[in-house]
Amino acid sequence: MKMKSSLKPTGEMCLICEEHKQTGIHILHQYICMDCEKKIVSAETNDEYYKHYLNQLRKLKLVNSSV
Repeated sequence: MKMKSSLKPTGEMCLICEEHKQTGIHILHQYICMDCEKKIVSAETNDEYYKHYLNQLRKLKLVNSSV
């Protein structure tokens, strides 16, 4: 019988990967984890996840305009 964990995730939720991480940066009051920051900085326009990064980064504009 499995027991449910009552632990809450630690850290902040990353705007890009939507996972809770401990280290990262804040841009326009939104958190981007260090792993995603590195991936974004080194991404080429033909990379598989390039469009995903762009779509997620567009949320910065949407979130900031509602502040």
